[in-house]
Amino acid sequence: MTDIKRRKFVTLFSAGAAAVPLSALITSLPSHAADPMVDPESAQAKALQYTNDAPEGKMCISCALYTEIAGESVGSCPLFPGSSVGAEASCSAFVPKS
Repeated sequence: MTDIKRRKFVTLFSAGAAAVPLSALITSLPSHAADPMVDPESAQAKALQYTNDAPEGKMCISCALYTEIAGESVGSCPLFPGSSVGAEASCSAFVPKS
């Protein structure tokens, strides 16, 4: 009987030891929700004619470059790295989703 308990202990201990580095990796992934919003006065935003008030049909949420964050009204865009982009914003690089 003690052999079964020992096996169970070793199995659980091994699984727990493997979970620690995995959890550290997951918590270190970047979160785009914490990124500051795009500053419409920045040089990049002005060059791309970024605006928070988009005309209907040309909103970032309809753009192929926009990556939506689940449950948020913001997302990320490779044109504005390190910044969150409003779902209802727009810029001159708009590419409709296919």
